[in-house]
Formats: sequence, C-alpha cells, structure tokens
Amino acid sequence: MQADLTESRAAAAVYAALAEFERLAALLPLAPALADRMAVAQLMSRQHAHYSELLERVQAAGDPQPAMAAAAVPIDEARRRVESADWWDALAAVALCGRLTDELFGELLHGDQRADEDVDEVSAWAMERLRAAIAADSVLAARLAMWARRLLGEAIVLAREFGGERYPELADRLAAAHERRMAALGLSN
Repeated sequence: MQADLTESRAAAAVYAALAEFERLAALLPLAPALADRMAVAQLMSRQHAHYSELLERVQAAGDPQPAMAAAAVPIDEARRRVESADWWDALAAVALCGRLTDELFGELLHGDQRADEDVDEVSAWAMERLRAAIAADSVLAARLAMWARRLLGEAIVLAREFGGERYPELADRLAAAHERRMAALGLSN
C-alpha cells in the first residue's frame, strides 16, 4: 500500500484539506463565545476554498476519488488517535496539526519549504487565542504542551506513510517547524 499512497500524493493532499475542513466544522460547536464561532465560520469558508482549489487541480487529471479513498485510511486513523476533548484541544489541533499537514503535503507535492514562513490565517487566529489562554493558565499550558507533542507524533506518522524515502528528512523538518510554533505559544521546554 505504501507505493500506492506515495504515488497519489496530490489526491492525499486534497483529502487532507477536506479533513482539515472537517476539523474546523467540529470546532464550531465547541466555541465558547459567539465571536469565536464567527471566526471559525470565516476560517471554514477559507479552508473550503483551499480544498476546492486543490480538488479542481487534481480533477483535471481524472477522478481523484479512488486515490483519495486510499489516503483517507491513514489520515482518518491519525485524526482518530488525536480526537479533541474540548475547545482548547481542538483549537490546538487546528493551529498545529493543520499547519503540519499543509507543510507535509506542500513539501511532498512542490518541494515547498514553508517552515520559515509566517503561519497561514487559520493558524494565526488559533495561535493568538491559544497564546492568550496559555499565558493566563499554567495548568492549561502544561496540558496543551503534552497534547501538542501527540499532534506532532501523528504528523510524523503521516510523513512516514506518505513520504517514502524522504520520511526522515520530512520528519525532521516537521519537528523543527512544530518546535518553533511551540516556542511562539510559550510551550517549549
């Protein structure tokens, strides 16, 4: 199955974008305030546009559903292992996992090295919300630090699944980018 998945990275990227849209949809009812719900709705709109753009590109080469279905298995398994228990876990998953997934598939498809670029709009909003909460609550900070490490672990599992021979390099890059984000949140060791 590894060879099939590695060869269908574009379809996997489309499925990953769809999964991130689903992650945002799951965040919506957890939002503690109306302003948060409104922000999440805006982010869902942007993520859907991103998914649609990727899908359109891949559909130009034919029906992507068979390859997307194959990619769904490891992506869904990884997401299942890090199901969010509450708003803060879910928000951390949006801020950290979504960005890691984008970086992974960006690297695989285009050789993009986005680890040094500013985080995208979705991550930026979530990072700001997390930063404020972490600064105000040391217990939450400790819990989210552990959670963030689990999120990285699942991203590395996906790098192994889809990265083929580039897995060690991809895992190192993802870990370095994740550590920078952890530091920006005030969660690094």
